[in-house]
Amino acid sequence: MTLDNPSREKSSSQFQMPLLLAGRRAVITGAARGIGKAIADAFDQAGATVIRLDINSSDQVHSCDIADEESVKSVLAKISGDGPIDDIVHAAAIGAVAPLADMPVADFRRVLDVNVTGAFLVAREGSRHLRRGGNLVLIASQYGLKGWPLWGAYCASKAGVLRLADTLVGELAPRGIRVNTISPGSVDTEMVATTTANIARQSGTDPAAIRAGYEAAIPMGRFAQPQEIAYVAVALCSGLCSYVNGSNIVVDGGELSR
Repeated sequence: MTLDNPSREKSSSQFQMPLLLAGRRAVITGAARGIGKAIADAFDQAGATVIRLDINSSDQVHSCDIADEESVKSVLAKISGDGPIDDIVHAAAIGAVAPLADMPVADFRRVLDVNVTGAFLVAREGSRHLRRGGNLVLIASQYGLKGWPLWGAYCASKAGVLRLADTLVGELAPRGIRVNTISPGSVDTEMVATTTANIARQSGTDPAAIRAGYEAAIPMGRFAQPQEIAYVAVALCSGLCSYVNGSNIVVDGGELSR
């Protein structure tokens, strides 16, 4: 048995995805929900054979704890044994919001363990199985480019992902593997909704007011939809971006331009 499984303007609607990834075999982590699920769906629409991984498994999503070395090693070895791997997009991550003065060290370490060590494990094991012409895409964050109040652990972890990718570019290029990162801004996902609610609870503010404040800082006046991040991942792994290597694509509606 294999592991293969089939300005305030509105976001772009779904369109007919060209088969940019036909014949390719892709592994997507964090594929049970949010950005990871959107990426897996977009890769499927683009013609790839998609293997979906997440700590929360289901009939279509295979179990993998990215913070556990043996879990990552065994799953990627199994996938590679079933056929070549062309692309890996690592989207799994967690967040925690609190003033650093109040954050338990265990919470800080957990974010780093999942977000940084997890990216390391996926990159290390993935690099051992990706074939020439392959791609490794790590989902980072605009929060890895700038510090934000209450987001200290997440900012530190995503900065680590960006520097990890920088290192991998030179190491994997001789093998014909491209490494790039995507840094989303605020995206309409369950994780963002949960963290917004946590910030509101800590500050005694209405969640809608917190969201409105974030939206006001975005020139396009809205959060991204997960598929808007997914389409960038498809492009990076396609022939459209064959000379794009070592790049960090910021997808934040222009927020960091301010």
